[in-house]
Amino acid sequence: MPEPQEYDRPYFDVFDYLSDEYADARNLNEAIDMRGQKAFAQSVTPDDFSDASPDNMTKVGIAELWAESRWNDGRSTRNIALEQFTADIHEGDMLEIRRCPEEIIPWGYSFHRVDDGVTLPYTPYHDFDDRFLSRMLDDLSENERLICQVRDTTCYGEDGIDADPSFHWRVYTCKVTVYRQNLPESRKD
Repeated sequence: MPEPQEYDRPYFDVFDYLSDEYADARNLNEAIDMRGQKAFAQSVTPDDFSDASPDNMTKVGIAELWAESRWNDGRSTRNIALEQFTADIHEGDMLEIRRCPEEIIPWGYSFHRVDDGVTLPYTPYHDFDDRFLSRMLDDLSENERLICQVRDTTCYGEDGIDADPSFHWRVYTCKVTVYRQNLPESRKD
């Protein structure tokens, strides 16, 4: 398993949406969209504006995914299978986003490796990632699908915290470029 990095990213609490920064938002969805636009501006690179895309694909944006694993010494076991699935994803890998019933996954979509269709334990990292991916899925025609190309992966984590030295956690993040792909004739059925 990868050696986790210390979490060094900004913390965000839902109550931050009540701050002056989001005072112009008319509702929570607008505040989420404002936060998403700010995050996009901070993480976009010049390559994101190039037209270079894999065959039959159109770049539609960027997003971040995550999967978490938590356990306590002696009280719960570590989910090695979940961690291995995410640790095996690397820069350049391709993932597909598929709709699924909300009874299975509350977001109504799941992530799969393109090469073998294996379902991955990722979820959208931020609320604005969820809104973006949901809109992109809603805008697909029946002969299109959403594909993500992995830009970067990171494992954050800690073993033991002041409040509970037996507590361990890992968060596997995956930054992706999202593409709309036209399906070949044989996949349209």
